[in-house]
Amino acid sequence: MRNDSSKLLLKNRRAVSQIMGSVVLLGIVTSVGSVILFNGMESISAFTYDLSFHEKSKNQIHLEDLIFENVRFEPNTDNIEIDLLNIGTVESTISTVTILKIDNQEIIANWVDVNQSIQIKENQRITLDEIILTGTWNDDCYYYVDCNPTKAVAKYKISLTTTRGNFFTTIASPFNT
Repeated sequence: MRNDSSKLLLKNRRAVSQIMGSVVLLGIVTSVGSVILFNGMESISAFTYDLSFHEKSKNQIHLEDLIFENVRFEPNTDNIEIDLLNIGTVESTISTVTILKIDNQEIIANWVDVNQSIQIKENQRITLDEIILTGTWNDDCYYYVDCNPTKAVAKYKISLTTTRGNFFTTIASPFNT
């Protein structure tokens, strides 16, 4: 008889249907997921709000970008023409220019004030005629390494600094050699 009564007990048990189990799990996942989602959205909103207090000019530092199109050493003079293109998303103002002869670390132009603006997607020519050379770019001491015609042509590092504090650098040789 014991066997018969155990069969009856198994028949009286009821299980949760698959549909009800899925609905309960869906409710739990939805409630926990929405709490996580709204907490994340609140954090993103707070971060964006904090960014709004930063100074706009400091944010624009990262939007500044210039390309050297051409550097021309004018023959028989001590002048240099630098053609620049503004590919950034803000207007740039060049404040100073420094020129260094690479082989002997001679400073040709040291923080020469320029103060020229370059509009977005525009090019600008900067002419430096305030450089004080003891001769011209054609002279051996400025054209060749160590003033020796048997050596390579000298290279010059040209650095521009903007009013926002960015700097852009290129290396050029006289007369595109």
